[in-house]
Amino acid sequence: MINEKSNAQSLEFDRSIINTLREPLIVLDHDLMVVAANHSFYRVFMVLPEETVGQFIYDLGNKQWDIPRLRKLLETILPEKITFDDYEIEHDFTTIGRRTMLLNARQIERPWGKEQIILLAIEDITERKAIETGLETTRKQLAVIKQSADVAHEFAESVINTVREPLISLDHDLRVVTVSRSFYEFFQVKPEETVGRLIYNLGNKQWDIPLLRELLENIMPERTSFYGYEVEHDFATIGRRTMMLNARQIVQSLDKEQIILLAIEDITERRQLENLLAESESRYRRLFETASDGIMLLEKKEGHVAHANPAIEKLLGYAEAECRGKKLRDIGVTIDTRDFSATMADLDREGILNYEDVPLKTKTGQEIYTDIYMVDRAELAQCNIRDVSERKKLQKQLLHSQKMEAVGTLAGGISHDFNNILSVIMGYGAMVMDTLAADDPAREDMSEVLVAADRAAALTKRLLIFSRKNEAEMNAVNINELILGLQKMLVRIIQESIEFHLDLADTPLIVSADTGQIEQVLTNLASNAKDVMREGGRLMITTGLEEIDEAYVAAYGYGRPGRYALITVADTGPGMDAETQQKIFEPFFTTKEIGEGTGLGLAISYGIIKQHNGYIKVYSEPGEGTIFKIFLPLCDEEALDQKAEAPAPVKGGHETILVAEDDVALRKLSKIVLESFGYTVIFAEDGEEAIAKFLENRERINLVLLDMIMPKKNGREVGEAILKICPKMKILFTSGYSTEIITNRELLEGGFDFIQKPYQSKILLVKVREILDK
Repeated sequence: MINEKSNAQSLEFDRSIINTLREPLIVLDHDLMVVAANHSFYRVFMVLPEETVGQFIYDLGNKQWDIPRLRKLLETILPEKITFDDYEIEHDFTTIGRRTMLLNARQIERPWGKEQIILLAIEDITERKAIETGLETTRKQLAVIKQSADVAHEFAESVINTVREPLISLDHDLRVVTVSRSFYEFFQVKPEETVGRLIYNLGNKQWDIPLLRELLENIMPERTSFYGYEVEHDFATIGRRTMMLNARQIVQSLDKEQIILLAIEDITERRQLENLLAESESRYRRLFETASDGIMLLEKKEGHVAHANPAIEKLLGYAEAECRGKKLRDIGVTIDTRDFSATMADLDREGILNYEDVPLKTKTGQEIYTDIYMVDRAELAQCNIRDVSERKKLQKQLLHSQKMEAVGTLAGGISHDFNNILSVIMGYGAMVMDTLAADDPAREDMSEVLVAADRAAALTKRLLIFSRKNEAEMNAVNINELILGLQKMLVRIIQESIEFHLDLADTPLIVSADTGQIEQVLTNLASNAKDVMREGGRLMITTGLEEIDEAYVAAYGYGRPGRYALITVADTGPGMDAETQQKIFEPFFTTKEIGEGTGLGLAISYGIIKQHNGYIKVYSEPGEGTIFKIFLPLCDEEALDQKAEAPAPVKGGHETILVAEDDVALRKLSKIVLESFGYTVIFAEDGEEAIAKFLENRERINLVLLDMIMPKKNGREVGEAILKICPKMKILFTSGYSTEIITNRELLEGGFDFIQKPYQSKILLVKVREILDK
């Protein structure tokens, strides 16, 4: 009777032991039939006791446990070994899905029946396996509490040593009764340093932890268990660790003595990872919230917006609440005409997708240009949107600038050749005119030729201005006085049906300018206004002072901070659309009929204003007229009075002149003109010949006329060579555009002169005489 009672008590004590364990545990007999299972087994695998106890292990849960590796373990390995540890299996369970389990088993003799039984502890390590990729999740908390009674001591100790987590059992005086192998291994202590000692004295009082005292002395007397108490402590042997404590108070079956099973789980790495994840999440959230790029997180399945940062509202005008739940196309973002799933398939394959120069419409209808890229974020897709409208505008401006520079280079080169030809036409024309009687009918025809040559010279000069290869003659000019002086000419240009009004600033507006060039700009604008207001209208020119600051530059995309004279030319013509406005400053672009315009007027005006370090802008809408605004930087100098000088009389001489000119016709003309006024002329076709001729005739040469552009050696090189031979030699440079001599200013500073092509014969003769008489 006593034995039956003892066995019953032992069995009840066994159940208390295995039910203390937080990880699943089952007990099998030698036929692999389930003898017992703990509460954790029923809870984790979602089965009932009546579906488990007495069942063949492989038949559990509708044969969920018929696992090949488990069969091998129980039928092949275990019969040859008493224990096995850390046997890993992966399996799909109907109730809990695919899980990875770590099996630990021990074959022992049942104390009350001398039968062989198998203790099978099952640890779910699915989350731990996932942590191998970067995140550590919670390891299954195990609390194995309670020292077994004397009659079941071997069984209880087997249970304790089967558990992987450190475990100790304490008596009612809090002295250590039993310790698991994992406790010794983890805390690096020996049995003689542990068993029988007060828990607070373990490891030279390492375990005298205030929170542990509170748990064991205050909480445990009133409760049978506690779970999930976190303790952080510095241990002498293993350093600072974070522990999760789980305890259960049980009663030994024979003597009714209470013992405490204390399970200790090291969660240091998990907490560190959680802290790192929290920090990473916080950092990502800060970046997300403060990024200048618009960022949206999209659900991959349907493409709905899950989150949007504040920059999206600034960029597109939609608040996060308006974006959430909508698709990209619903808020004006169109990056792919295909189905969203196709885009996501590309993203899954590539990891990142880029879309450049994507035009988007904001909530207000404004069009902006953006660069968009999408990044794979596991369950979400991150969509970044960057506003590149400013970059797009700058690229367009650069392209326009490069186009203007290319056409300018072409115009400059052509003009240089034209000037040589025009010099010949004008020279011979003047000579023919001098031979004709005043009443000769041919005189009128020749006069028309010379007028046409003057017009061609003016056109060439305009081309040089456009190409910016003709240096402007800058002087301090009062813009108000310049416009007043031009008023009569402007009135003659426009028709009587067009009203003309001036509204000039009260204060002088002094700028550094070439008067003729600024007059040409205003004349061009007035002429264009006349052409578009054939039925009459109004032309108004106003001046004023304009301050440009950093905010203005940022808002309008042009200008440098400073004070400017503002000239506004406004007409009431038909206006123009945006496309026309973008092209009006391009050379040879015109809206006039064939034969009515060259398309150079506004292009030349643009070049002149740029050469003056200013800006010209157009504002217009169809049917609303056109306004041109010209900004010229103010200067501190006083305006100069410019009075025309009387032409000097033409005089000849008997000196010898070396003329270096590669153009045959111009050489011939120079010979006729100079020799007709008594000069002796020596010619050279290129730079090397000029130096050779000078060496041969240096004793009798009084003046050297050098073209800046010649084969073999240019005018600068020839001039330097001649000055080395004869430092006091007088030199007159000539060129089709003035920058050739301006870039060699040291020659001018040495007292040498320059004459611009095309020139009339009289101007050349006056200049030659002037230099020789110095």
